[in-house]
Amino acid sequence: MKRGIRFNIPNTYGRFLTDMLSPIDIAAYSWFVGGEESYRVKNGNLDQPLFPEATEMDGETFSDLIHQDEHYLIFVNVKAFSKEPVKDIETYEAFRDSNCELTLLIVDSTFVDIYCKDETLLESFYQHALACGYEDVAYLTDANDTRTSLTVW
Repeated sequence: MKRGIRFNIPNTYGRFLTDMLSPIDIAAYSWFVGGEESYRVKNGNLDQPLFPEATEMDGETFSDLIHQDEHYLIFVNVKAFSKEPVKDIETYEAFRDSNCELTLLIVDSTFVDIYCKDETLLESFYQHALACGYEDVAYLTDANDTRTSLTVW
């Protein structure tokens, strides 16, 4: 069974969250933001944290935030929910049994895992990652997923 996709993004400044999440209507979800380490980029330099703390955000606020400036993503933990409650989900089993629809994790600025319950949407994410030229795009399955938690630490 397909759980998600894995790929690598360039270790540089950009609008990667906006790009990676473009197959979905970001504003249609409520978001859990883990508050890990990522920064806004202003005038070519790192500025304020993109996500200063772990929090919940409505979709419009989250969308506005990730569309504003370029950013530098080091560690990211964001999760999309179709309905309440919005909370951190720490394991694949908890994800599977929750109302969380999507989990996006970034580790060390380049390694991206996206877990998605909707198989049609998962295929869209896969094709989009290929179209963006991301490297090493592959499906995460029950057989090859070695991640033990849906966190970045």
